[in-house]
Amino acid sequence: MNKKRPTIYDVALRANVSANTVSRVINGKTGVGDATRERIRGIIDELGYFPNVGARALRGGRPGCIGVVRSSTTEDVPLSHPFIQWLFGEMHRVFGARGERICFDMSPCAPGNGTDYGRSIWESLFSACVLLNPLSPGDTTIPRIHRFGIPYLSLGRLDSFPECSSATADYERGAYLSTKYLIDRGHQSIAMVRAFANAQPGIDRERGYLRALEEAGLVPDERLIQSVNFKTRDNALIVHRLLVDGKVTGLVDCSATEDAWSMREGARRAGRTVGKDFETVVWTYSNDAAVLPEASAHLWLPVREAAAEGLELLAAWHRGEREGPIDIQYAPALFESMPDVEMTQSKRLFGQP
Repeated sequence: MNKKRPTIYDVALRANVSANTVSRVINGKTGVGDATRERIRGIIDELGYFPNVGARALRGGRPGCIGVVRSSTTEDVPLSHPFIQWLFGEMHRVFGARGERICFDMSPCAPGNGTDYGRSIWESLFSACVLLNPLSPGDTTIPRIHRFGIPYLSLGRLDSFPECSSATADYERGAYLSTKYLIDRGHQSIAMVRAFANAQPGIDRERGYLRALEEAGLVPDERLIQSVNFKTRDNALIVHRLLVDGKVTGLVDCSATEDAWSMREGARRAGRTVGKDFETVVWTYSNDAAVLPEASAHLWLPVREAAAEGLELLAAWHRGEREGPIDIQYAPALFESMPDVEMTQSKRLFGQP
């Protein structure tokens, strides 16, 4: 049987003082003698009492922590452990080191098996929040958060809500540069493997790809745009499916997986060799990483750099040193030549084995 969580009244009863006196000790206020203060602290430790952050927020008018919220489920978009570790470190650097509490709400599920990633915001648990994961075109939660009034930062933008406070990379520009690069090298039939088909980053990828084809006078073939998930073996099947068509000589890999094996394996099954009978532009998320050295070019998407700057601005907004919203969209960088050997192993933002 679960034990009842101790309350402030349990502490007050054990210490033979009022709940208001216990509250003054918890909040570091004056008006309590040293001996009484120490006795109350000892009872708090003995009972294992912790203040109810949500209740304090509702009473005091100021929530107790900085929230990090997932806007999609793990099944839809799995986040890699290295990325979560990086984000945790950044949140500590920007907020935790200043004494702010940080709460990770990694489940956007609401009661009744629905989804509502804004639930902790509506409950006034956060004084500011960071929103992870790509946003879907029909998202209606972001405008509500915007109107709610707390400082917030989305690590993704949304066409339908351009005033969204966000910090991200320019995926459309990246797809445009990648496709144009292959066109300029003489390729006429260029395929694309893309992630987030039903989310804003996937829309951005396709838009940039189509714009480059249109400018070159090339007729797009919708069959050459294949959406991938974050599972390596499934991605290899997609690459194989595209490269079986011998007319395809160029490929833009914007799958967000940074997975050299699936590219090589898919090409092998189709009887093709990367760097010999087809060329590819591979997207990476680390400036010093080349996950597929034989690719004709690599596109670096500074997603983490954009997020790091966004967190700094969010902290300034939270402290009242600036106003929101935040608008950051980092430009990608295309590297036309890469070394013959792999550099620092890239850390995947997303992905599953």
